[in-house]
Amino acid sequence: MKLIIDDNIVVFLDKVYLQNLDLTNQNLIEKKLVKLINKLQNKYTIDLNGYYNVYIHKDINYGLIIDMQKEELEYIDYFNNQLELNIEIIEDSFLYKIEDIFTINKKLLNKFIIYKNGYTFYLKPKANLSNIELGTILESAEIIYGKEAKNIKQKSQIIKV
Repeated sequence: MKLIIDDNIVVFLDKVYLQNLDLTNQNLIEKKLVKLINKLQNKYTIDLNGYYNVYIHKDINYGLIIDMQKEELEYIDYFNNQLELNIEIIEDSFLYKIEDIFTINKKLLNKFIIYKNGYTFYLKPKANLSNIELGTILESAEIIYGKEAKNIKQKSQIIKV
């Protein structure tokens, strides 16, 4: 699990962390989210209260990226312990941004569709990857998801290595 806290809260949960979770069952994902929020509040002393739009980006290869965006509503006051979530689960296809593609084994690269945009490369898995293969890519990659990933796919050219 990786956690980024700034204006939003973004939680990266890889498929190893989610081994026993059926990613096709929305109710189970929502229950897991509530447990995760409790864990975050207790472990990191994060003060979560108010109304949040929660976008759960689901990728079969990676797992989940949970993007929690606090909505500032002037006409509703929430107490310190009140939390309201508007949850949207998005089927997504993550890209892996790589600066230097030639540091990656060619056999592994053949398992990806490679997009080139300027001097930057983006990898999209052709099929399921093993945990080791995905870990190898993640060591030197940044995960791109949501609208940004869709825009990159539209604006980039597919190349062969």
